[in-house]
Amino acid sequence: MAKALKISSAALPPADLYDQDYYTWTQAQARALRDHRLDEVDWANVAEEIEDLGKSERRALRSRLVTLLEHLLKFAHARERMFENNARGWELSARNAREAFRERLEENPGLRPQLEGLFISAYRSARIETMKALRLPDAAIPEMPPWTIDEIIDDAFLPPRKS
Repeated sequence: MAKALKISSAALPPADLYDQDYYTWTQAQARALRDHRLDEVDWANVAEEIEDLGKSERRALRSRLVTLLEHLLKFAHARERMFENNARGWELSARNAREAFRERLEENPGLRPQLEGLFISAYRSARIETMKALRLPDAAIPEMPPWTIDEIIDDAFLPPRKS
């Protein structure tokens, strides 16, 4: 039979609770903030968590770009047989990724100034994943994006075929 815990998580100081029972910490911090009990707020960890939320939104936006670029690269560089079997799926996946990207950006317009850097970073990741998936040599896909971000988020855009 398992031993019962002797220490209640809620009895821990906020900084310890953060490390030992994150869920309970989040609930306690939310209550303290809502009730304006500022002396009970674990300010350092709350600030860190808020920053992490912003980073999470940035990562989610980048992830949408990676997916979009990966499918556009596959569309452009797949060998004929693979293209014939997958083109429609890549086109639809690109459409979904565009929509998800635009929604995420609309919800987080503060990320607009970071788009160019996110685009370059996402392209590098998408390039590697595409070369791996299509078994292509490094030279098969340009190191820098051949398209602009405005082009790739345009619903009408599909890249020209390279193969």
